[in-house]
Amino acid sequence: MQEISYQARNNVGHIKFPIHNGAMDLSHCRQLLHTIELAKEDHACKVIILWGGPDFFSNGIDLNAVHLQYNASILAYKNLKALNNIVHAVLTANTKLVISALQGSASAGGVMLAIAADLRYARKNIVLNPSYANLGLCGSEYWSVLLPAIIGYGFTQKLIYEASPVSAAEALRLGLIHQIIDGEPDTFEENITAKAEYLASTNINARLAAKSVLNHHLLAQMETQVKLELEKMKDCCNHPEFESARGRFVEKNGHQQPLFLNAAAGNIQQKNKRDDQDDNTYEANDNT
Repeated sequence: MQEISYQARNNVGHIKFPIHNGAMDLSHCRQLLHTIELAKEDHACKVIILWGGPDFFSNGIDLNAVHLQYNASILAYKNLKALNNIVHAVLTANTKLVISALQGSASAGGVMLAIAADLRYARKNIVLNPSYANLGLCGSEYWSVLLPAIIGYGFTQKLIYEASPVSAAEALRLGLIHQIIDGEPDTFEENITAKAEYLASTNINARLAAKSVLNHHLLAQMETQVKLELEKMKDCCNHPEFESARGRFVEKNGHQQPLFLNAAAGNIQQKNKRDDQDDNTYEANDNT
């Protein structure tokens, strides 16, 4: 298993989870949850940074790990619930400010993990795909609370139903991320760390009080929504659609980067080049 690590310095807790292809199996989820809980209990830590890995932030559950098991649907559901627990741990980190630092792309539950954080920063070339539809699933990890709260009901419909991937620029426009930080990986890490250390040392109590007020309504509706999400996800996990979609995914991708992220990244890069020629004006590519 790839190492999931926690280091605290200057009142900032750094959680790194460089998991292969960003695909998190049940053991990854349990280890990451334990690490986040450790950071939440660390009184010296005021700000937590979720780094993911250098290639991917997270792509949700590991379909390869469950596909060939005799009880694949049950294992997939357990994996989904374990990822749910991680997102819940982030959302309920009431005494910490949480930052997502997206060095690489994210999809499905990995996007929900990223946007559960209070502040979200990304490198220029990342791609986000919040939808689960291509996998034959309706979605969990508090998507029905987080996405409408952040980007609105209408944009949520588009992203979920069309399974539309978005570039970093479009994610910034929608509010899925708060800032694009260009440059090399080392520069990105230095910039995020400097931001976090500043936040941890400057009026952190006021920031956390504001967080409590801002998140009050969202937290109040979480329990009802997650029960509904998991109920529908259980139905999806037991439906032939999921078995077929899972089989196609594993057959096409194997242990490689998900194809939809390859295609999305290529389409978005071509479009960005065209946009740079048009006075650097970015328009969302609905057909990506």
